[in-house]
Amino acid sequence: MAAKILCLSASLLGATLGACWPIADKNESNNAQNATSSAAGTNGTSGNAAVADIALEIALNQFPGGYQSRWAKSTGACADDPETSTEIMSLQGRLIKLPDDIGTMVQGKRMTSKTMEAEFEFVGSDSKSVRAMGFELSEDRQRLTRTDLSDGLRTRYVRCPKLMAG
Repeated sequence: MAAKILCLSASLLGATLGACWPIADKNESNNAQNATSSAAGTNGTSGNAAVADIALEIALNQFPGGYQSRWAKSTGACADDPETSTEIMSLQGRLIKLPDDIGTMVQGKRMTSKTMEAEFEFVGSDSKSVRAMGFELSEDRQRLTRTDLSDGLRTRYVRCPKLMAG
């Protein structure tokens, strides 16, 4: 009752007080907290749970920072020469460097916080082609899966150390 009188007095004076905001019942706030935790995939626990993958659908004209790196099919392949290795892929800016080709991103879309799709234009000595690919980052951002969207072929990579990126 005192809060309502204080609230009424504050509104008459044109002031805003925290006491005027509705105070949730303790059971209601616990239910809301549990619902929020469940939606985030934490089930009320802290620390070790995975973060939910959030839908974004943002247009891109280059790779987001988390994707830009040198990626190899195995950790040992990171030491190989990227110019001659068949195990290394490099993503930088708008470019994707594959073992046998270099493509430029024509358009892209960030699908979720961990996935994206893009179309790349590849220009060879005698041909020009457009290929669509999907990319999915692991939770720890140390693994990447590239999917060729025309045939569904999936290739898995590990992130190479920064000293070898490029």
